[in-house]
Amino acid sequence: MLTITPDAADALRAVLGAKEGGVRISTGDQSLNGGGPNLTLEVVPEPEPEDEIVDAEGAQVFLDPAAAGALDGKVLDAEREADAVRFSVFEG
Repeated sequence: MLTITPDAADALRAVLGAKEGGVRISTGDQSLNGGGPNLTLEVVPEPEPEDEIVDAEGAQVFLDPAAAGALDGKVLDAEREADAVRFSVFEG
């Protein structure tokens, strides 16, 4: 299962604002550098039926099945830079 740091949970709540729902992480095609699937993050009102739901201090993350497998045992972290947020994933 994906672990979410407190900094990432704060960033996710900031991204969501007052919106209901969560942030969905889904996979795209394999990355060009061979480093695994490309991940896409988007704010959605609810998960898809097959999504895995991870709750981190009230910030919900919905993982499509391929993303759930790719992120199993990993840690999601975030850094704020001015008005932007940069998410990163590393081994847990």
